[in-house]
Amino acid sequence: MQYKDIVVVKRWIPILKEYERTKAKITPRHFNYVKDLCEAHHINKKDLSRYYHKWIHGDKSDEALLPAKRGPKPGSRRTAKAIERNIIKAYRRFGSNRYELVLLFKPYYLDKTPSPATMDRIKSRYPLNETAKKIVKRYEKQAPGELAHIDLSKLPKDLKVTFKLRDVYVAAVCDDCTRKATARSKLSGKY
Repeated sequence: MQYKDIVVVKRWIPILKEYERTKAKITPRHFNYVKDLCEAHHINKKDLSRYYHKWIHGDKSDEALLPAKRGPKPGSRRTAKAIERNIIKAYRRFGSNRYELVLLFKPYYLDKTPSPATMDRIKSRYPLNETAKKIVKRYEKQAPGELAHIDLSKLPKDLKVTFKLRDVYVAAVCDDCTRKATARSKLSGKY
């Protein structure tokens, strides 16, 4: 038993024994009424009743007065094994990211569909073997203009002060096929 548990037990055992004597009106008692007992120990009747019932249901043992564990039991909220297996099969077959997996399974599992974060946790529990890790997915496009990578950036404050400018944005576009990059800046609504 830890020190804090010993403190709880040492405080409540004498109070509960006195409570029993007061309720049963046994003659060697310090208080005539339960209300007086509560006022003397600075507790309310509801707490006294709660601790007394815990103590009685625990066969008057010291451990019955200690706080019980709260919250979900370990593993009680975990996704079912059958659902996890289906998610891993789909992930290994299609290589989908977590959001695509949620959209894929939403029609089948409805409200039991795991969240995107849970999808990542499930994937980490079943890691890929070494040969599957070596396979790299490439998405290079064959024709120019089929796929572009875009980035938008705001110039830092010290550059704006140097050139006496307002907010300046720079947009850069890189074509996936040709790897040609283009950048433009936007100043006060005009290019």
